[in-house]
Amino acid sequence: MFLDNILPILWPAHCAGCNTLVEEGVGFCRACDLSLVPLGPSCLGCAMPTESRRLCGGCRRKPFPFARAFAALAYGGALTQALLRFKHGGHRYLAPPLAAYLAPILCEAAGQGVDVICPVPLHPRRLRQRGYNQVLELLRVAGRALPRDSRVHVLCDALSRTIDTPALGHQSPTLRGQIVAKAFAVVDHRAVAGKHVLVVDDVMTTGATLAACARTLLAARASRVMVAALARAL
Repeated sequence: MFLDNILPILWPAHCAGCNTLVEEGVGFCRACDLSLVPLGPSCLGCAMPTESRRLCGGCRRKPFPFARAFAALAYGGALTQALLRFKHGGHRYLAPPLAAYLAPILCEAAGQGVDVICPVPLHPRRLRQRGYNQVLELLRVAGRALPRDSRVHVLCDALSRTIDTPALGHQSPTLRGQIVAKAFAVVDHRAVAGKHVLVVDDVMTTGATLAACARTLLAARASRVMVAALARAL
């Protein structure tokens, strides 16, 4: 009881986006919260906003290897700042306010027969440099929202990143795909063989990274692969 009263005084809550003081239990201040854009109806194949939950023209012409994509928010505004602080600023405590937006789509995806959920892995060098995999941190918190009787398993090491790929930020979709094409490997084939797998990332941009993960899992005889991201770049 004493700690519950003293901790907010010693470590008051701050907005995940702009770092201003907020009330305890509030993730974003009012201004930053207004900049968050939930994705409405989206393409089943790439999670880009559409008028209805169907495949967009691009996914009909050239489908991704994964069966379906989910995303919670549009990348931009305060979410961008929050993710940069969380991912590169060492602010690990930002996992709960961000995971609150990931949890609903995690539950929606899990309700479609998913057996295994795994994060997009970091290369060991980058993991040592950063100290943690931000996607795994999100999953650890968001996974608590799964029903207690859920048989879905979160496997933090289902995939490994075998190639330390460069930053993909300004690369074309084609070049992104080439860079990450052989960057991943399945650690234990028995853990994914015959399983319906959901791969989770923090941001889905072109889909190249998630597509590479999906191909790797399918090659290891996963029965089906879906993907989910907290944010979708539009």
